[in-house]
Amino acid sequence: MKNALFTNMKAAIFDMDGTILDSMGMWHGIAAQYLRANGKTPRENLWDEVKRFNLVETANYFIENYQVEKPKEQIMGEVRAIIIEHYGKTLQLKEGARELLKTLNEKHIPCVLATATDRASVLACMKRLDCEKYFVKILTCLEYNTTKAETLIFEKSAEVCGVKNEEAVVFEDALHALRTAHNAGFKTCAVYDKSDEERTEPPLTDWERMLKICDASCLSLREVISSF
Repeated sequence: MKNALFTNMKAAIFDMDGTILDSMGMWHGIAAQYLRANGKTPRENLWDEVKRFNLVETANYFIENYQVEKPKEQIMGEVRAIIIEHYGKTLQLKEGARELLKTLNEKHIPCVLATATDRASVLACMKRLDCEKYFVKILTCLEYNTTKAETLIFEKSAEVCGVKNEEAVVFEDALHALRTAHNAGFKTCAVYDKSDEERTEPPLTDWERMLKICDASCLSLREVISSF
């Protein structure tokens, strides 16, 4: 991939889950894993039911729809424990992620990790994979009381790097987040993940919609390295 977008960028803003970390499969299966551990048989459409729920909503869903006879707070704590265990022990980087981060560091291009995942999970994973060192800052939506449907997390990332929005490239695998960054004036690179085959806005897949918005795209982050 030869693209002046990357050679001219002054900062890189990375999402974590599905972008540099191969974790979307875990997220797709976490609800079913929890239910099976509690003796319940998950329905086939479980992921479609819970994929937009936060942890509180998920716990309530388990109680109301699967009759999990535990206090909501206990369910939330047990789900968090499973999530942190995955981040701390099993999840791995996506192809080309480490090499790209290392290349950007060698080129003195500051990198920020901007994620909707909580800091404890992020650090458990990034420290284990020895990737925390590649980022000048790790920003989480929770700490700013925001989501990636809003521009704040991306604007704070650019601010940390001392660059204008249009001077930074946002690497994202999620349609809604890519759209937010694009609308805020950032350059964007769509990073393919299997979860992008979903059709959150039918009839097109999320990936097809991302390709209509982004400034660049890649099936693997390894493709980006060839621009340098």
